[in-house]
Amino acid sequence: MSAARSRVVTGQGLAELLRVSGAHPFIRWEVTDDLAQTWWRAAGAVAFQRTRKSVRHTVNVLGDDAGVTQLIEHLPEIVATVAPQRRALSVSVPQHLEPALRERYRVLDGGDWEWFHTTTAPDEHPSYERVVHLDDVARAAEVRSFLHAHSPTADTEPGQGERWFAVEDPDGSLAAVAAWGTTRAGAPHLSSVAVDTRLRGRGLGRTIVGAVTRRAVAEAGVCTLGMYSHNDVARGLYLSLGYDRVCAWSSRPVVLRH
Repeated sequence: MSAARSRVVTGQGLAELLRVSGAHPFIRWEVTDDLAQTWWRAAGAVAFQRTRKSVRHTVNVLGDDAGVTQLIEHLPEIVATVAPQRRALSVSVPQHLEPALRERYRVLDGGDWEWFHTTTAPDEHPSYERVVHLDDVARAAEVRSFLHAHSPTADTEPGQGERWFAVEDPDGSLAAVAAWGTTRAGAPHLSSVAVDTRLRGRGLGRTIVGAVTRRAVAEAGVCTLGMYSHNDVARGLYLSLGYDRVCAWSSRPVVLRH
């Protein structure tokens, strides 16, 4: 490693990043060898590259508060490596340290979200028999309409390669859906969990999340998911099914150049 100002050091390689982070689950399942070619460390915290969906490169910072603050100060140097031609870059920091980001830089509107993971399958439940595989290609228009009506912030579209599951009404219409994709490092990742608003409170969310999580853990030994932080009901559901809330992120575009 080579020293940088303000006690920030630069590291290389996923194995070393996992070692210094204590094999942090978010890094284990969201960062790959190519993203870990260069990363940064300060006082018990690390900054590393991540990419998801259409966002080519982002920077995430996690760890002890003092180290995170040092790495926030070091962002211009980090961005010069990650995206030297970019004027702004999406940066994710622990939610309680978002003010430190805003004090130092011009920060645009973003989102607050949380990342969960479990290696323990929920107990079997008779309702899980209602969960069936969903042909999201043949029924793409129906799934899109369902998500638009009942979960407009859902960020996974049908027909993109995920495995979809559903709970159906007796007439075959959708009552609940969920997508099973994968993180960049290959862990099952649940997204676009949606329940018909007219049927909420009947346990359908617990049914579909519990059943898909159980299958994912049986197949891969782990399951992950993310949620927007305003959704207290979803958080309670995931925690009650055995998920750990590993990270609470504030993700913001940060302007570093004029």
